[in-house]
Amino acid sequence: MYALNNEHGHSSISERWDALEEYFVCVTDCDPNDMTCATRCMVTHLHIDDGNDLEMKIS
Repeated sequence: MYALNNEHGHSSISERWDALEEYFVCVTDCDPNDMTCATRCMVTHLHIDDGNDLEMKIS
């Protein structure tokens, strides 16, 4: 429901398709076992939060 909530960073459908295509090109260049590379592709091209900026509160 990500796109339905209008939270994506792309203004047109063609920009979204371009970002998806760029993501697939990026992830194809990654080693299949390198999840850091795949995550970087998601963050860069699909603008999906990787969770690195989350703070953990210790009680």
